[in-house]
Amino acid sequence: MLRLLVLEGNSLAGRRRWAEIAGHTPSESYADVLRALAPEAVVDIATPADADAQLPQPIDAYQGIVITGSALNIYQREPEALRQIELVRTIFAQGVPMFGSCWVLQLATVAAGGEVSLNPAGREVGFARKIALTEAGRAHRLHAARGSVFDAPAIHSDIVTRLPPDATVTARNGMSEVQAAEIRYGRGRFWGVQYHPEFSFQDVAWVISRIGQPLVDEGFFADLAELERYAADLATLHRDRGRRDVLWRLGLDQDVADDALRQAEISNWLASLDRR
Repeated sequence: MLRLLVLEGNSLAGRRRWAEIAGHTPSESYADVLRALAPEAVVDIATPADADAQLPQPIDAYQGIVITGSALNIYQREPEALRQIELVRTIFAQGVPMFGSCWVLQLATVAAGGEVSLNPAGREVGFARKIALTEAGRAHRLHAARGSVFDAPAIHSDIVTRLPPDATVTARNGMSEVQAAEIRYGRGRFWGVQYHPEFSFQDVAWVISRIGQPLVDEGFFADLAELERYAADLATLHRDRGRRDVLWRLGLDQDVADDALRQAEISNWLASLDRR
């Protein structure tokens, strides 16, 4: 039986903000994606940002551990982030394979000795464009079924600025030199991406609506009305992936609307696990 653990990257306040607009937390949503991709799996959830958090089972009871994105910033050195760094180091030490999106690439980087900072190029919003696989990435199982260049859901302000010693960059784009990587540390192996293969179009719409005015202030939208029209287009695509007019208006390739391709890295990581 495949047993997986999803670790929520957000603090209690962050989880509540997300649940207010989406009706569920990121870890609950990520767990649903994993159950759809691996119906035989038992998927547990834990909230390691909390001071009183407990894991449902010992770390070595799991064949794989997934960590969600987060609104936290590692360089702020908040207790909610520091607790997660220490837990990731423990997971590395115990050798349980990890996968994660966005925050988790940064978390694993710092846990293994690298550095993360605010991106001087600004925020990457909605979709990461023209993600290009590196030579190592084209040969890596993480990106099986991906084209050499693709777009993917994304929302982040921070980037990896210095990789830890045993790390391999597998994808990059104009916004970040590390859009995906494999990191080995201790006995462990981490596969991670800066983008969000677990996100649906509706998830992206919720994130954009939740951030709201700061995206207008940063110049991504002329005003809140334009932001809401963009979010409404994404919600339309969530209901009807065949809306070529909306895909064209948003500058998105049909591949982004294909669940199997959008979630490729998650599926490939699951396939890499020892399921005995």
